[in-house]
Amino acid sequence: VKWGRCVYDNIAKFLQFQLTVNITACLIAVVGAAVLTESPLRVIQLLWVNLIMDSFASLALATEDPNRVPGLKEQLLSRHPYPRTQALLSKIMVRNMIFHAMWQLTVLFVIIFAVGDVCEAGDTINVCGGLPYKDMLTNIRSGRPIDFDGEFLPSDVKCVAQFNRDDSKSFWRVDGFAIDASGTMFSGYIPAREKTFCIEQHGCGGQSQHLTVVFNVFVLLQVFNEINARKIHNEKNQFQGILYNNMFLAVIIGTLGMQVALIQIPGLNTAFGCTALDIYQWLVCVGLGLTSLPLNWLVSFVPYEWIPLGSWAGSIAEDDLDKVQKELEAEKKEHDKHHGGGDVEMSNTPGVPKVVRN
Repeated sequence: VKWGRCVYDNIAKFLQFQLTVNITACLIAVVGAAVLTESPLRVIQLLWVNLIMDSFASLALATEDPNRVPGLKEQLLSRHPYPRTQALLSKIMVRNMIFHAMWQLTVLFVIIFAVGDVCEAGDTINVCGGLPYKDMLTNIRSGRPIDFDGEFLPSDVKCVAQFNRDDSKSFWRVDGFAIDASGTMFSGYIPAREKTFCIEQHGCGGQSQHLTVVFNVFVLLQVFNEINARKIHNEKNQFQGILYNNMFLAVIIGTLGMQVALIQIPGLNTAFGCTALDIYQWLVCVGLGLTSLPLNWLVSFVPYEWIPLGSWAGSIAEDDLDKVQKELEAEKKEHDKHHGGGDVEMSNTPGVPKVVRN
């Protein structure tokens, strides 16, 4: 009973964490593609997030030992059994997922849309050269795509990264141009600028620290929320018993170490579309990630009885269970009818059963 309940809780912890990450990542990708024309998170970054969410999280959250954590065994055995219609997601878990996903999306959308000055690159692509065309929060340069930031640029420095029939500065009109010695002529439009024009001339849409901060905060929010996911019964102290789970501690420390390496090590950070951050930016990112911990304490006071649970949460109706049980019994009778079912007892030969028909 003890181990069965512990394994059930461990699976529920993993689901709570995984679904929260999924909600945030999907909405960030969808809104980014719809508003910014591309996702703020690169594909390889999402692969790293998927590794954290699946493999590492399963090791961290599904390995709680009820014999090691003081008081956990008594808590498991003193709890009433779950009914057979119990939803896999509890109301407490759904409430936690909703509030944590909302908070993560709020933080990330503020960083994406309210941070990042629109300006020409200065000494490096991460700092502005002169006054910004659009002054945002902090002095970091925008890493948003030019298709979004272009509306903030004056007409004389408008970035035109590709051919646009509505903008005469973006193309040359050619009539009767010989393209080879055979005398073949070409008439039409030729793009006036390369696709890298914006990055080379103005730094528009280039790889900067802005989107690295977005990626870093996103990962750190998930890592610290993994600590919150250890508790699914509205406990106020998510750190209780954490020192008795060595696998959990190893996963958290290892994930944080890998995240630092992905951002700070030259070459590796380029592969992941990141730029090294300074100590001030790291402190801000870690501080924003840590906000998940006090938020979880506050959320524990929010009522959860109002949340409706249905089949979407993994529950099943009593009538449906009875129907399934009857179908299984009918299948068993049919199987016994055709295969000589009956009670089984041991024959005189050791280890050889014989069937005794009713």
